[in-house]
Amino acid sequence: MSDQSTRRSGISTRRDVLQAVGALSTTGAVAGLAGCLGGDDANGDEEPIDIPEFDLSSWVSAPGSVTGDDHYPFEFFSYEAFLALEDTLGEGPLSEDDYEEIEAGVSGEGSQPRPLPSLTGRPIDTFGEYLTVDNNSQQVLYGDHAPDAIGDGLVEDVGFEHVGSHGGFDLYLSELPGQPVDIAVGLSETVLLWVEDEYPADDVEALADTQTGETALYVDENEDMAELLDHIGGGARTLGETSDPLSETDLEFPAFEGQVGYGYDVALDGDPIDERYVIVFEDEDSVALDNVESWVGGEGDGEERFEPHTEVSTEQDGRSVVVSGTRETVDPFVGLYSP
Repeated sequence: MSDQSTRRSGISTRRDVLQAVGALSTTGAVAGLAGCLGGDDANGDEEPIDIPEFDLSSWVSAPGSVTGDDHYPFEFFSYEAFLALEDTLGEGPLSEDDYEEIEAGVSGEGSQPRPLPSLTGRPIDTFGEYLTVDNNSQQVLYGDHAPDAIGDGLVEDVGFEHVGSHGGFDLYLSELPGQPVDIAVGLSETVLLWVEDEYPADDVEALADTQTGETALYVDENEDMAELLDHIGGGARTLGETSDPLSETDLEFPAFEGQVGYGYDVALDGDPIDERYVIVFEDEDSVALDNVESWVGGEGDGEERFEPHTEVSTEQDGRSVVVSGTRETVDPFVGLYSP
C-alpha cells in the first residue's frame, strides 16, 4: 500500500529521474535506440486509432500489463474542473495558492503535473486532465498542446530520440545514465503519455493499446478495482488502489482489517462540495462497519480529515462502505492517506 503522508505530494515524485532528464540537454546524451520498436509501427504505417474523450477506467491498465505486479495506486486530477472555481477566489472553496499551483500544472510547470513537459521549452496551452498510475510509472495527460513542438523540444532540448509511432502516437525514448529506469513519451494531438520503467519502449505502446482493447484494464482483471470504481471516479479528483486483504485495522493510516480497496473523490458541481471515501472489503462478512464509523467519528486521522465537514454519512453497500461528506471549502491536494 502506498504511503502519501506528505500533504501535497500526491503520488510520490521522482525528482531524481526528472533531474537526470534535464541533464541530458547539456550532455547531449541520446537514447540510441531508434527502430527498437520494430515492425510497421516504427515506420508509422499503421492506421492511427481514434482516441475518445478522457475516461478514467479506460486508461488504468491491469497490473503487469504495462507496469506493476499485483496492485498499484492511481491519481486523477481534472484541472478544468478546479479552474472553473476561479471566480470564487478569496472567499470561496479554492485558495489563491491552490489556484496558482493548479494553473502552473495546466501549463506543464510547477509540481503538478508530473512529468514536467515545460522541460522541452515548447508551448503548452492547457492540460485539462491528468492521470498518474503506479507511482508515476505511467502518466496520461489530456489537453490542448502542440505535439510536434513538444516532440521537437524532447529531441533538441532534452535529449530524447524519436523512435517511430504506434496507434496514433509519435514515440520518443531516452536512456537515463545511472538510473534504473528509462523514459518513453507518446504524443498525439490531444494526449501525452509518459512511461518510466525498465522497458518503456514496449510499455508506452501497451499503454496506448488500452484504448483499443489490446491491453487489459484494471477494472476487467480485478474485481476489487471494479467494485471501487463503481462508487468513485466521476469527480474532479480521484485517488484509489487495491491490495491483498489487510490483516489489521489502523485508524491513523487509515486501514481496515479485511480491506482490499480504498479510494476517494471530490465533486465540485454542488454547493456545498461533496467528498466521498470508499472502503472495499474482501466480502460482506469482512465488512468492519464499526471500525469505519469510529474513524468517521474522529478516531485516528479521521479527527483531522472530517473536521472541515458540515455533514458526514456512512453507509454499507454490499462489501463496500461509502463515507460521504459535504464541506464549504476544498483541498485540491488532499492525500489518500493524509488529510
